[in-house]
Amino acid sequence: MSGQSVSAPPIVLTTDFGTSDAYVGVMKGVILGINPRATVIDLTHEIAPQNLRQGSFILGTNHSYFPIGTIHVAVVDPGVGTDRKPIVLETPAARFVAPDNGLLSEVIKGYLATSPAESFGSGRATLPPELQAHELTNPRYRLSEVSNTFHGRDIFSPAAAHLSLGIPCEDMGPPVWDVAYAPLPVPEVQGHILNGEVIYIDRFGNLITNIEINALSDQRLDLRTARTQVGEREVQGISRTFHDPESADSIQPDGLQLIVLFGSNGYLEIAETDGHASESLGVGVGTGVRLVCNP
Repeated sequence: MSGQSVSAPPIVLTTDFGTSDAYVGVMKGVILGINPRATVIDLTHEIAPQNLRQGSFILGTNHSYFPIGTIHVAVVDPGVGTDRKPIVLETPAARFVAPDNGLLSEVIKGYLATSPAESFGSGRATLPPELQAHELTNPRYRLSEVSNTFHGRDIFSPAAAHLSLGIPCEDMGPPVWDVAYAPLPVPEVQGHILNGEVIYIDRFGNLITNIEINALSDQRLDLRTARTQVGEREVQGISRTFHDPESADSIQPDGLQLIVLFGSNGYLEIAETDGHASESLGVGVGTGVRLVCNP
């Protein structure tokens, strides 16, 4: 409308940089130096170092909670300075400034008809028409000096800031027709049994698996009597909350109170009430999980 300015889209940062060093602060400084009115939001900087799978999962499950048009800067980049490309990916919902190393796999997964790869780092996906990507090569939209080791500061942050000022993605550089693609593993379904695995451990020690509630909705399985096996443990039933009064039967013979529930993002989780399931069970990412349901 006349006389009203359109606010710039927020810029959301996701990295494995932590907060004890200056890396994140410098990235914000670069962004604000280009666009002083930018709104910069931290999704997380606690991705485990170089853990592309974890970064992909966090980005994929959380980016949709931000306004349409948000610019995500995602930097988990063990190949920084190599021939992997810095890119901007534009989707109907948001733009993503990131290295082309598989970090955006869970973002693009829902747009693909088929999965060209089953393990991290093993494939590339041709982008469908609704997704566009461009390599970040235009020197106008990066710092004048680009280091070999800090592209988050020198390439990704400047690109995001210029995008927030209205620079179109196609001005950033030449088009990219396919990107590195490595989706998270998919559970194996054997009748009323689902064999999955732990794909992420949050700071509370909850074991988050790749078994999604949406995958069960069409199978008409009775989750009330479900049994979940992880390591040498078996947990009966599915709880509603971390303190479900109906989950007393989940106490193990040694007194450990384990519960199973579908978390806020719809993934099956194994948790210890007021405890740290990963430490108590001595299991981690990659541990197999079996969900046995009654038809």
